Amino acid sequence: MKKIVLVGAGGHCKVIIDIINSVKEFEIVGITDKFNLGGNLFGIPIIDTDEVLQDLFKKGIEYAFVSVGSIDNLVFRYELYKKLKQIGFKIPTLIHKNAIVSPYTTIEEGVCIMANAVVNANAYIGKNSIINTSSIIEHDCVIGDNCHISPGAKLGGNCKIGDNVHIGIGATVIHSINIGENTTIGAGAVVIDNIGDNKVAVGVPAKIIKTKV
Repeated sequence: MKKIVLVGAGGHCKVIIDIINSVKEFEIVGITDKFNLGGNLFGIPIIDTDEVLQDLFKKGIEYAFVSVGSIDNLVFRYELYKKLKQIGFKIPTLIHKNAIVSPYTTIEEGVCIMANAVVNANAYIGKNSIINTSSIIEHDCVIGDNCHISPGAKLGGNCKIGDNVHIGIGATVIHSINIGENTTIGAGAVVIDNIGDNKVAVGVPAKIIKTKV
């Protein structure tokens, strides 16, 4: 099996471990964390802080994966991704065995697609993005880099989602909607109009309540 190290020891990491165990392609050698929490997750040791990643790569660990989740820390996730790339790690795509992903999709590196998610034909998922549990990405959607589509969120066909977008739990985006970069869509929102960059939108129908600085 290919050896992999996970970066980040929070709740999201537990789900990443589950995905890796479901596909049986990688052996997880350990988890690093910014705070070196010690102990283990499901028997996998939290071995040290992120400062040891360079040494692990030099010791022959070829693969790494960002196992930090994202609600307010999308930028932090992307910084970790770039750090792993700079070190030289290979960053796989992880797809749970119970996800449904059309063979006619493009899924970039660093993406995790969780259990019962659906990604339909001709969709594109940008690097380091999270397609969370039971979310739906319909045909011809384009999801940018470093996005988080939360559990139960649904995107109709032909939506365009910019980089660094968080779409909250249970949100719905109707077909052919564009959402700009660095935008947050609140939990349960229903998006029926295009939304620009750096916005926060909530409600049914979704309304912009804030422009991010």
